[in-house]
Amino acid sequence: MEEKRYSCQHVVPIEQEPRHHLVIENEFVRAFAVEIAPHDRTLCHRHPNDYLLYVVGDGDVVSAARDEEPKKLSYRDGECELLQAGMVHVVENLGDAAFRNVVVELLPRADGLRRGDDPKLIAEEAIIVQRLGEERAAIFAIDLEGGSEVKVFGPALVATPYGDRLNPEEPGDITVKPNRVSDLAWIPPGCQAVLWRCQKAVEKAVIFQVGRTDEQLSSVIIPREPPKKLRAHVDEPG
Repeated sequence: MEEKRYSCQHVVPIEQEPRHHLVIENEFVRAFAVEIAPHDRTLCHRHPNDYLLYVVGDGDVVSAARDEEPKKLSYRDGECELLQAGMVHVVENLGDAAFRNVVVELLPRADGLRRGDDPKLIAEEAIIVQRLGEERAAIFAIDLEGGSEVKVFGPALVATPYGDRLNPEEPGDITVKPNRVSDLAWIPPGCQAVLWRCQKAVEKAVIFQVGRTDEQLSSVIIPREPPKKLRAHVDEPG
């Protein structure tokens, strides 16, 4: 690999890196749809939280972490990782096609979530494959055949990074956030949604389950925020 200089003298927050599109943000997660054009590179950016990564399509990139030698990485479609907070790096796409992925940050409050049941087939046929299983999260890839229905249990984030449109039947207040890289939808804790496919062509979806099992939760001490101090006779906006 030809030696290149990847400067990290100026570091931007990930939400200010223009190839990382912040689509969903709540008290538990932040979800980014990422697209790096052929032979393009990101700004040097920081990952402040642990994060899930799902790679869409094959791709060869260079990840140049600050104060480390650049590393060439070869990804294959559907590869997943749970990566630790603190990474500061530049990513360059070496390929002739766009390098796409979905990044889901796990915010501190996500540690207190109870994980929902695995996705469940309820009609016709679908292929459900678990791509990643970790203590704090899991990732499932789903191929929906024509007429199939799959129930997804929150807390979870649903993505369609393969060009399909996301149209869940939503018994609760579930909003789809469209994005040209990937539609995204957050299913809150205790809620459910049904993914369905009425046409003959196969539709692909990716499920990011967030939280721990009951057994795991019982052994984890979740840090609480310090109590707020109350002041009397102070007029503050409510």
